[in-house]
Amino acid sequence: MHKKNVITGLSLAVVLSGCFETAEERETREMQFNGKTVAQIAAVIGNPTIKDKTKAVWVYKDTYIDRTPIQSFRNGKWITTGYRNQRVYVNCKYTASLSKGRVNSSVYDGNSCNRFAPKIKKK
Repeated sequence: MHKKNVITGLSLAVVLSGCFETAEERETREMQFNGKTVAQIAAVIGNPTIKDKTKAVWVYKDTYIDRTPIQSFRNGKWITTGYRNQRVYVNCKYTASLSKGRVNSSVYDGNSCNRFAPKIKKK
């Protein structure tokens, strides 16, 4: 039983370590398009859903079925006894505030913003 708790704890730590970003990483991500035009951003992430003189908004929504195995630890081995289906809802809204046709600030909101937030190149 102790071995199972250790494995579960280590697995959870590995999974969660990739889910969070530092304050610096978040600020860098939110500033990556500052000074760019909507056309320059659209070349990277696609056309905005809504655009006017003061803002451009990109919206993404989707659902999918996650099929999770049901497992138990028996006689020193993990045994899969079936699967559980769970509907997952993902979304993102990226809002860029515009001034004179260029982004001066932006905000990401959602649980699946990778499509609107390309990886930041390390210096």
